[in-house]
Amino acid sequence: MEKSSVIRLCGEYPENFQKLEILSNPNFVFKPDQNYQTRKVWDIEGNYVFVNSFQECEHYVLGGWSFDPLQQLEISHRFTLLVVVVVVLALKTFFNNKFKIS
Repeated sequence: MEKSSVIRLCGEYPENFQKLEILSNPNFVFKPDQNYQTRKVWDIEGNYVFVNSFQECEHYVLGGWSFDPLQQLEISHRFTLLVVVVVVLALKTFFNNKFKIS
């Protein structure tokens, strides 16, 4: 799951990619990659950061910055639509049964 999230948000792993040991160096600074298109990643609280290298993007995504607000919005809209359809069908059934002419 983690690798697929990295690929989905950061792109394919570059050839000869070597993961750096970032956590052991508290003074680590990511270097921008001129060949990497800047991307925006979000955390669950809606905070976002722009990343300028695949290394940086992978680090953030593996650290939990893999929330997609557009996907969450779509899920929310689908759920709302489902609720509306169920309510309309329930009301239709209720009124059809209540005012049924014999």
